[in-house]
Amino acid sequence: MTERPLVSVIMPAYNGVELVAESIESVLAQTYDPIELVVVDDASTDGTPDVVAQYAERHPDRVRLEQKSSRLGPCRRRNDALDLARGELVAWLDQDDLWLPEKTERQVEVLLARPEVGLVYSGYEAFDSESGETLSWRDRESEAEGDVLVPLFVRGCFVASLTALFRRDVLARRHLRLRETDFSFGDDYYLWLALSLDWQVARLDEVLARYRRHPRNESSRLSETNFHLRRIELLRDFVADFPEAAPKLGPWRRRGIAGHYLRAAAFEATTSRLRAALPAARAIALAPAYTLRSLRATDGHAGSHS
Repeated sequence: MTERPLVSVIMPAYNGVELVAESIESVLAQTYDPIELVVVDDASTDGTPDVVAQYAERHPDRVRLEQKSSRLGPCRRRNDALDLARGELVAWLDQDDLWLPEKTERQVEVLLARPEVGLVYSGYEAFDSESGETLSWRDRESEAEGDVLVPLFVRGCFVASLTALFRRDVLARRHLRLRETDFSFGDDYYLWLALSLDWQVARLDEVLARYRRHPRNESSRLSETNFHLRRIELLRDFVADFPEAAPKLGPWRRRGIAGHYLRAAAFEATTSRLRAALPAARAIALAPAYTLRSLRATDGHAGSHS
């Protein structure tokens, strides 16, 4: 990389007129330079494009806007933003989340010092959009660094996308694009899994970003469905797309899927024990001894890996 690599921030936007300005300001307030923000508007019906356009007019070298006429979802629009991005490093930020001023500078330092690292992520805090109250959200105990393929596969997506900074070479090495299978699910998780085949991952265990909770969060909408089953589908697709992952995962491939089926069963059990039976049975079929040990575990952390 160059001594001061350009950082491109990709941001899909849709009907976020009340929030997007604060997110843009948090990018412009970064202590690191050079940095650019690429916003792709997903056919908003409110004043979101106008807000972004005002910033692009005032900061033409730092903020760019691409407006789309049809709504295709944030997964597609992140790919559109990537096509426009010029930086050697890429950061991920949604229209409602915030960065602390030193986030980018601290992460670039790591990538410059450690060429084996393809992604660096940080801690974050969640807050309520209305009250500003800090919320208990981050699962710090599930996080890992170094060779993270197995922990990612088994534990789930512990790299919060708003905290991630990664090399463009991560995409170029395997000719990757972000996953567009779903409207708004899994593109980050799938990319972290793919890059972990080739790269180390570093973690800065300090809070450098703020995750805003509000009624229109995509995660709020997804929480109403059994996303554990969708995660299993994604993991199966990942192994099919990258066969070399299977030997790297070893026994944790089946154990990991079994653990996610147990989580799916627990989700279904909140409404119907009968509905929980099928994912539980699938977990047992995949990894009988591991599943039964997990069910007996007193701490309830099925699928943990050490």
